Amino acid sequence: MLSRTLYTTLLYATSPLIFSLLLKKKKGKPPIGDRWKEFVGITPELTLSQQPIWIHAVSVGEVIAATPIIKALQQHYPEQPLLITTTTSTGAERVEALTGNIEHRYFPADYPCAVKQFISRMKPALCLIMETELWPNMLTICNDENIPTIVVNARLSEKSQQKYQRFQSLFSAPLQKLTHILCQDENDLRRFKTLGLIQTQLSVTGTVKFDIQFSDTIINHGLSLREQFGKQRPVVIASSTHKGEDEIVLAAFEKVKQQHNDALLILVPRHPERFDDVATRCLDKFPHTQRRSQTQATENLSNIDIYLGDSMGEMPLLLAASDICFMGGSLIGDKVGGHNLLEPAALSKACITGPSYYNFADVTAQLLACDGAAVVNNELELANKINELISQPEIAVTMGQQAKSVVEKNKGALTKIMQKLTFYIDQALNQANTK
Repeated sequence: MLSRTLYTTLLYATSPLIFSLLLKKKKGKPPIGDRWKEFVGITPELTLSQQPIWIHAVSVGEVIAATPIIKALQQHYPEQPLLITTTTSTGAERVEALTGNIEHRYFPADYPCAVKQFISRMKPALCLIMETELWPNMLTICNDENIPTIVVNARLSEKSQQKYQRFQSLFSAPLQKLTHILCQDENDLRRFKTLGLIQTQLSVTGTVKFDIQFSDTIINHGLSLREQFGKQRPVVIASSTHKGEDEIVLAAFEKVKQQHNDALLILVPRHPERFDDVATRCLDKFPHTQRRSQTQATENLSNIDIYLGDSMGEMPLLLAASDICFMGGSLIGDKVGGHNLLEPAALSKACITGPSYYNFADVTAQLLACDGAAVVNNELELANKINELISQPEIAVTMGQQAKSVVEKNKGALTKIMQKLTFYIDQALNQANTK
């Protein structure tokens, strides 16, 4: 039985290891630098004196998911400052690109003293946690300080549910202190109930990721890149690949090239620190490899075989330049559990995934049910599916249309989320103004 006291003791005892990992310079990622102090609660004061709405988004994916909510909050509360915290420097970089009344800080490690100092300096009116970033001390202290805490776009996979259940004695009391959880679907709600939460703490609002929108600028830049590749060439993108998966994709693409010599592969590794290693692997097999980071705006790319997406935040643009999308994290056993197919689906791309997609089971199931996506189990099946879709482009187009229909059918989560949030935010701001 792991109590909160024991958990905190272990946290302090392992501090050197935690901070060595946290602050270790990672290839391809911006450095944290002098801002490391923020992880222990030594956080610079906010520019504005008003109590902010605090939004915690761990990294890039959560910041992307939070962006529609951030924009909606800016419209609804134009004078209200927004404090956005992340754990990673890449997440911080994404926040810095946002405009408006926004300030970024790093999320303090879950030491009671760090969390208390952070809250004392930031004075948030309430806290919105994106997806499922639940820390026992942070939740407890927010409750002690009367800060409403709401989990937004919440998802809980079976694997995560089992993890929380194993540490029930640690998480049970902090979870009861949550103000509300806005779940992505009924399965998430059911799993949260097994952790002891009651019905009045839970709602299903859908996933805001279905409310995805791409600007004309992104689409047009994608089409311009496609012009550089050659309009008539079949373009396949392998998105968010992991270590061990790049080799599978490259081997499959070798088989594709035997049937479709003009095919081009856009390969986008999930982690920036792997860009150089993957570039070497690509060049070993395909000498005509070009890195996105080294491409000029008007460069002729019609003769390349591989285009390595070694840049951050450009996935929609690269997807817009492609015809077929394989989603990574799904062909290397159950280590990862896949990644989200909604971006390619929203862009009407034919979607392919490996058999391990438990992190996005509901979304993927919907796409499979309407033939908007296909599952492959290995290198050979991946090559065969890509060859089939290139040989019969009408099938790829239909798959893309079906995938887009799933996105359109599920839109509206943002409206439901905002209806719930405005109730709690108005309540919290009124309370803050009367202090």
